[in-house]
Amino acid sequence: MKSTKINKRVVVTQSHFRDVETSLDLIHLPIITFKKLPYDKSILNKQYDYAVITSKNTVRFFKDELNMLDVKHIASIGKTTSEALVEAGFHVDFEPSDYTQEGFKEEFKVEKGMRVLYPASKDKRSIMRDYFISEGAELTDLPLYAPASNDITIRELKRILSDIDGITFSSPSGVHAFMEHFNREDLTDLKVISIGHVTQSALLSYGVKTKIPKEATLESMINEMEKEFQNEI
Repeated sequence: MKSTKINKRVVVTQSHFRDVETSLDLIHLPIITFKKLPYDKSILNKQYDYAVITSKNTVRFFKDELNMLDVKHIASIGKTTSEALVEAGFHVDFEPSDYTQEGFKEEFKVEKGMRVLYPASKDKRSIMRDYFISEGAELTDLPLYAPASNDITIRELKRILSDIDGITFSSPSGVHAFMEHFNREDLTDLKVISIGHVTQSALLSYGVKTKIPKEATLESMINEMEKEFQNEI
């Protein structure tokens, strides 16, 4: 139970949002949108040992195809992706304890010849793809969707940026989309919290310092933001 009210306005820029118990005034403004890309449908006629699902966007764009696939197991990269899969009617057979590509790589054992379907963002990092290939998996790498700036959100951010106290980032693509329209000075007086070291590195490349929570979840990010404001009281 939150006992201290913090009258601070915080923009959450990630694509997906759900209610979080917090003393902050959260404003959801997804900084990027996504579009599904065309692909060779013949890959849906193959048999797979694993479909590896790494984001809620993949679930959204691929759930119909996933339901029709001849696939033995489904692996998820983390809690929110697993929840989206379960909500869509799927069973998750593997989820790493560390919700990152690095954590997945450490805990997921690839057997030589394992048939793996990997639908994900066109701009995904190569860590897992390279791992599957290096360990001898028969990998079908599917660029499923691509990010693009959300112009409506950008306009709203420009309108309210001077009136907010904090902002969160959940992906490098979100950082880059934001910085196409703003600069480091626009964030000088704001608390900035991000998910994961990769997103943190993207912000640092623009000279923006950020803190990251221990877990890569929205709740953890908001809790970290609350701590930052509590430290000022």
